[in-house]
Amino acid sequence: MGGIIKMENKKILGIFAFAMIALLGVGFAAAYQGDYSVQGPNYSEDRHMEMEEAFDNTDYDAWVTLMTEDGRTPGVLRFVNEDNFEVFAEAHEAGTTGDSARASELRAQLGLGQGSKSGNGEGQGSQKGSGMGGQAGNGMGRYAA
Repeated sequence: MGGIIKMENKKILGIFAFAMIALLGVGFAAAYQGDYSVQGPNYSEDRHMEMEEAFDNTDYDAWVTLMTEDGRTPGVLRFVNEDNFEVFAEAHEAGTTGDSARASELRAQLGLGQGSKSGNGEGQGSQKGSGMGGQAGNGMGRYAA
């Protein structure tokens, strides 16, 4: 009987540990996406310079190449396309220069989420930086995609 209780405790402890690791991962992702002052996991000085060049030149193709180079398809591509990339680049510039009101206005124009709001009704989270409608996944934070 004692062995069964120990086995159950190990299972519970394992599930708890897994849940904590998952929560930490989500917390880390939410910490950088949408925040221009925090560098995401894909950040490198070279990639940063290439991204800045793509934004400065409003080069949609270069930006898409950088965003998808690791085989992922970031959710921001549902909202940003070649026709509205100039607005997205302007939002990036506003955010990096500290004009968060302008950046938010432009993100809203693109259908990207604003914190706890769900930009176009596709939001999945209720906390700032969670879900596609939140700032997470909007591609605005240091190239977090």
